[in-house]
Amino acid sequence: MRSKIPSFIMIPSLLSVIIFMFYVFFVSYNHIYYLVHPITIFFFIMITALLYVLESINNLIYKRKLQFLSKEERIKIFKENEGNYFYRLYKFIFYDLKKINHDGVKKIDHGFDGIIELDNKLPMWWVHLFYLTIVFSAIYFFSYLLIDFSNPYKEYDIAYKDQLKKIEIFEKNTPQVTIENACFKENLVNRGKVLFEENCATCHQSDGSGNIGPNLTDDYWINKKEKDLFKNIFYVIWNGSDNNPTMRAFGLSGEIKGNDIEKISSYVYFINQKSKKPLRGKDPQGIKITEWSKI
Repeated sequence: MRSKIPSFIMIPSLLSVIIFMFYVFFVSYNHIYYLVHPITIFFFIMITALLYVLESINNLIYKRKLQFLSKEERIKIFKENEGNYFYRLYKFIFYDLKKINHDGVKKIDHGFDGIIELDNKLPMWWVHLFYLTIVFSAIYFFSYLLIDFSNPYKEYDIAYKDQLKKIEIFEKNTPQVTIENACFKENLVNRGKVLFEENCATCHQSDGSGNIGPNLTDDYWINKKEKDLFKNIFYVIWNGSDNNPTMRAFGLSGEIKGNDIEKISSYVYFINQKSKKPLRGKDPQGIKITEWSKI
């Protein structure tokens, strides 16, 4: 008979495994809040009571088995169970390791290499930890096969949907800018530059000097839909260009939100009006609009 694991270790350990199994199940179906539901809590209380009853029965069986052992075996068991669990663990680490007598330990002779291996008894903490890894791996394995707890594709899908919900809530709480209230903001230029490079640089170059799209740093414009330059830039990004189908309607299609269009427009307005012109730029396209010229 091995040393008996005390109840205050066994019951919390088994209860933790059961709670973990419930956690795995609820998380896999995105119902983690059920873990604190009154019915679930009542179930855990009942499980705790049942574990206590089972542990009591196990203690009776353990004591009954001791009666069938010889006096020497009982003395050995009592010595192994001397003190509480943590005392025995402390004793093993700081005392027993120093006084292990290898003379009475079974020796395994490898034969071919001359190495003799001592067949020592595995320490109590190591065995318990090994059992715990088996339980954990079994739960994780069947969770992967039967539910979606450890499925990376399902986790990604849940995280993606959760992110969309957060974006939706953010957009409800933060109204998007429209052409009526959009205006140039110099503090948005740097963030607008990042968005411009992600969405517009392919056609206009990152400095706006033009590629297959027109040069945005000169005084020539293909479209004039608004009297104000900044609002005209916002209009074209939002609605696209009637004269150039390649310039699609980023705002109308929902591809870029109003707040981000304001940032991009601020950057385009900045490189056209407030920064130095690129050394090289695409030839002018459209009509020169003098009232929008940089002073």
